Amino acid sequence: MSNKEGQKGLPGPQKAILLVLALVIVGAVALIIFMQHDPAVAVVNGEKIKRSELYTIMYMQYGKEFLDDLIVERLILQEGKKRGISVSNEEIDAEIDIIVGEYYMGNEENLKLDLESRGIPMDFIRNNFRVNIMLEKIVTGDLEITETEAREYFEENREDFDIPEQVRARHILVDTEEEALEIISRLENGEDFAGIAKESSKDTGSKEQGGDLGFFPRGEMVKEFEETAFNLEVGGRSAPVKTSYGYHVIEKLEHKEGREVTYEEVADKVKEAVKENKLPVLKQELISKLKEEALIDYLE
Repeated sequence: MSNKEGQKGLPGPQKAILLVLALVIVGAVALIIFMQHDPAVAVVNGEKIKRSELYTIMYMQYGKEFLDDLIVERLILQEGKKRGISVSNEEIDAEIDIIVGEYYMGNEENLKLDLESRGIPMDFIRNNFRVNIMLEKIVTGDLEITETEAREYFEENREDFDIPEQVRARHILVDTEEEALEIISRLENGEDFAGIAKESSKDTGSKEQGGDLGFFPRGEMVKEFEETAFNLEVGGRSAPVKTSYGYHVIEKLEHKEGREVTYEEVADKVKEAVKENKLPVLKQELISKLKEEALIDYLE
């Protein structure tokens, strides 16, 4: 079982930051749009607190920061237009698909319901992605990673590219040891593992795949699960394994030994890592440059 229930692995930090910024900044803008309705946001002993009151406090505390964000957004889009750079709907869809996969169990409807509960239109989220994709395109347009710096990065971070030892396993998760023992009995009597997983497993992230978790390295699953999965023989099945999630019946499907890789095998990945490493600084430098060169009049 993964350290994040129902998911395997951790989402990229840049995507997480992007989503948080989108929800916070866009939420504030959404407040302005729906201000004319001015509904109550809370009721205290029968007395309503209106949305306009909440917005006034937010504006007093954070108005300058939100305005600066909108100014930066406009500068980025203007610079992209000047350079003839565009962002397609397909590119935005691809980024949203990543967020949906990492945060919403692969179901876009869950994202839409989340946004709806916050009063945030999907168009605002799409615009946020458009700006961020545009910014990345601008700063990477002339960015070249030399062979020398790529090889240096590889030598300094070799462990990030080496292939770790991995196993592929499937499991059935239930609440009690008695249930796990009953499932083991059914398996010993010839019932299909995948069929029982789809029917009985509590792990919603893997049950539809017959309990198959795919390949995973050490350090990704909870300790008790990992130790069992790595110590089993290929084709072997465990006794009930207790973790914080419940009781697991684990079957090991494949095992891959870890190995060191050569630079040539992963050159493209290394160059991509070097680029990702440079992006935050390059983005901030561009934003600072655009603000310095722009004519900005604050009217309030």
